[in-house]
Amino acid sequence: MRVCSFEELSKKEVISCMDCTRLGFIVDINIQLENALIVSVVVELPCSFFSIRKNTVVIPWECIKKIGDDLIIADYILPPALPSPEHKHSFFSRLFKS
Repeated sequence: MRVCSFEELSKKEVISCMDCTRLGFIVDINIQLENALIVSVVVELPCSFFSIRKNTVVIPWECIKKIGDDLIIADYILPPALPSPEHKHSFFSRLFKS
């Protein structure tokens, strides 16, 4: 039986085996207290250049397929991004109004 600490897990990158995308790194783990089982992992998504806020996604433990030496393979696809609300009175909308 292999044992892995949270520190070791947090240094491994999570990759989706569904579409081969890089999901990010584990930043937290949710544990069921009654029987000490891991329920899910919280992965911090790679942020874009203009992104200020860090986004996370919760991946159920059942989706984790393999924990290797360098990577964690997950059977998970990111949900589609929600469109940002359009600001009707922003500077750019007035500047480029057609």
